[in-house]
Amino acid sequence: MFKSQGEVACTAIVTGWVNTRNFLNISQISELQKDGWEILSHTVSHPKLKALTEDRVEAELSQSKSTLESWGFNVKNLVYTYNGNNAAVKNIVRKYYRSGRNGHKMLNSSDLDQYDLKSYSNELSTWHKMTTLKSQIDLAYSEKKWLIFQHHRIDAKVKISDKSGAFIFEERLSFQPSGAVGQYIKDRWSVVQFIPLSGNPQVGDTVTGRSSGASGKLERVIYNEGAALTEMIEYIHKNYPDMRIVTIDKGLDLMGMP
Repeated sequence: MFKSQGEVACTAIVTGWVNTRNFLNISQISELQKDGWEILSHTVSHPKLKALTEDRVEAELSQSKSTLESWGFNVKNLVYTYNGNNAAVKNIVRKYYRSGRNGHKMLNSSDLDQYDLKSYSNELSTWHKMTTLKSQIDLAYSEKKWLIFQHHRIDAKVKISDKSGAFIFEERLSFQPSGAVGQYIKDRWSVVQFIPLSGNPQVGDTVTGRSSGASGKLERVIYNEGAALTEMIEYIHKNYPDMRIVTIDKGLDLMGMP
């Protein structure tokens, strides 16, 4: 979705999860870097850094960086686990990284703390709507500040009716006649959650599990984060053509950070 729009992003890697089920392998991460994505450290085992001794924090941060670099990745910046840090953690981060990205739901101004970069979640849900994300983009542009969006799993939820059978975890879902494809996560009552793999499911589609044969009729798209990311990029291109979509490292350059 980024490549089709001529844009790049960052991916934060927990090194202990690489090459395990449902996570990226080294080859996939390498493809992202070749496409211009920035590879960020996200520790070795994803602990709550504030709860660790300083020696453990040091090990998590130094080993994550050295492992990623041994795999051939250029790693300069960190994403804090659970959006959490403190003064002791930040002091250790300074030894190994150019910056640390946190949460806080704030924009970054010219006097930013590069070891406490602010970010917003752009995951769609009951609380996060596309109108809210667009208003954050509008505000960042009007105030000339740096907006960082952060995201975890890109998923989708749809409401179905006339369900027959039981879907199987991680099976491929076929949406016809739209031609969309997804990977099933779970369903509850009439709501099906899945990872969108290609295409955009449409109201009226028949949803079929390729392994289980389970099926249902799509009544409503509750949200589709894959389509939403594309919509968000298109919104920026259309309304703010001079607004740049950049990686963390490039953003630091533009903000004049060492």
